[in-house]
Amino acid sequence: MATQATNALPAVHDVPRREVTGAWFLMFGYATLLTGMVWDGQWHGDVGPDDFWTAPHLLLYSGTGIIGLTCLTVVLLSTWARGPVTGTPSVTVFRTFRAPWPFLVGGLGASGNLLYAGADLWWHEVYGFDIAAGATPSHLGLGLSIQVEIFAMVMAFAVLRRTRAERWGLALAVGLATIGSTSAFGMVSELLFDWLPGLAPRVLGLGAAGALTLTLIVGLTRGWHWPAAAGLAFLGVQGALALFAPAATRWYADAIGQPMRDYAANAPQALIGFPATFPLIALVTGGVVAWAVRRGVSPIVITAGVGALVGVNTTLFYAALGMEMSLPVTLLAAVAAGAGTGWVGWQCAVMLRRFGVRTGAVAGAVTA
Repeated sequence: MATQATNALPAVHDVPRREVTGAWFLMFGYATLLTGMVWDGQWHGDVGPDDFWTAPHLLLYSGTGIIGLTCLTVVLLSTWARGPVTGTPSVTVFRTFRAPWPFLVGGLGASGNLLYAGADLWWHEVYGFDIAAGATPSHLGLGLSIQVEIFAMVMAFAVLRRTRAERWGLALAVGLATIGSTSAFGMVSELLFDWLPGLAPRVLGLGAAGALTLTLIVGLTRGWHWPAAAGLAFLGVQGALALFAPAATRWYADAIGQPMRDYAANAPQALIGFPATFPLIALVTGGVVAWAVRRGVSPIVITAGVGALVGVNTTLFYAALGMEMSLPVTLLAAVAAGAGTGWVGWQCAVMLRRFGVRTGAVAGAVTA
């Protein structure tokens, strides 16, 4: 028998339309940003000469602009709204603006991205062209700001798990986040671990990125279908970028009269930027989750095991490509980093599940 508590919390009827629409616009903005970022990497490899105003850069910053304007719009609408109370945790900014957390985080990431874009423009004007990504403070700042935007997108879709379409949105967000996290995780791992002999720092960083995103969706959905769906989304995104980036690079080089490098492989760099075997691991993860749940295995053990599996996959993929490393050292480090990041992914999922829709009955009822 259930009785209603006397001091029940106000009912939360639904996620407001502004947050639902805002989440999809965050995804659209990030997809635009990611396309520009992958195109820029292809351009650096196949052509080279570069300044702030290239088409890949403009596409990247257009995506950031979409994210920033979306977050600003949702914050303003949330501040002025008189509709139902939202279940999304929010914070009051400057004692005036009511900002749901996903859109506050996204706005901060977009602001940082545009701030470092100005630093990148200054760097190019002072030091010239053809600067390798990750070698400058501006590129490091850009990578970290983009990672904050990725977190905002995933947070926004963590709220939307009510319908099948919204859960597919979460799977697509995780697929995009897995590919996009390579920049920040790769750069940070190289800064931290480049001094260790025999270790390939990039493998460590990318393994951690994949472990985090895959265990996030395991923790958020608590089922085997959606990790596999995230792998399918990853496959579609990586395939589309692999087709687009080389073709767009050739077209743009011809359009502005730039020759291709003599040693340009003209191969899709999107296929090696993150292990192309990741969808297979996501499918295996779905099976592991289904098996482990039936046997009552602890979620922490499941996610740590999934993270370790991602670390093995990442190490073997880049070893097969010929990346310089000590295989035993890198494999051991990647498994440990993957397992640890898998545990972090589960903890993050536990927090993000609180962003979901709550009702007055759940919040204010006691069961006898």
